[in-house]
Amino acid sequence: MKHTVITALLLAALPLANGCSDNSEVFYSISYPIVRIEAQVTVTESEPTPEEPSTGEGTETGGNDGTGSGTGTDGTETGTGGTGTGTGSGSGSDTGTGEGEGTEEPVDPLVAQIQAEVLAEAPVQVGGRYVLDFTRYNRGPLTVDTASEAGTVQGAFFKEPGASEINLFFLEDNYACTISSYRDTDGKYKVLLTVDLTEIYQQRYPSAGLTKVVRQEYTSTPSN
Repeated sequence: MKHTVITALLLAALPLANGCSDNSEVFYSISYPIVRIEAQVTVTESEPTPEEPSTGEGTETGGNDGTGSGTGTDGTETGTGGTGTGTGSGSGSDTGTGEGEGTEEPVDPLVAQIQAEVLAEAPVQVGGRYVLDFTRYNRGPLTVDTASEAGTVQGAFFKEPGASEINLFFLEDNYACTISSYRDTDGKYKVLLTVDLTEIYQQRYPSAGLTKVVRQEYTSTPSN
């Protein structure tokens, strides 16, 4: 059902995305400048042998610019005559500054590879932005500064009033961003856009045991 709805929205967006003008008056615009991008990856770990303790939750952080900071924690379980499964998760971030310091716990090579791919393949890099011009109550033309070689491109978007998702269509990309908020270092709450990439990466890495892959785009737009 969801696929059918998204397909219908895409077909309706094609005139805008292909450059056909919408002569309607823009009555509301909002901009989402991207200041940081993070990739979160969660995998199911293999079962340990009876002689080994099972692994609990593990979290890892790192930057795709070669620097960054991170911490890791492991939980253990003990028992008699049993085995267990656990999950490991990691998050990589790109602030676009090339700066960072701290110590890092070892990151699973596959998790690190997927994090790097998510960050590198983000259609809008740090320093770019989405600009939504509402010419209808739930849609309008989209201008995207990709902060990459693609430059600034045109597209379309759909957002139902009060909904927590925006559907974006530009270049060859079409995806839904879940809107939430985060508390910035200045203490103010700002908009966070999250894109679920789990199915894409499960198909790309079918034997990796991926349970969650998301891209989080932190913006400087105040959250209402």
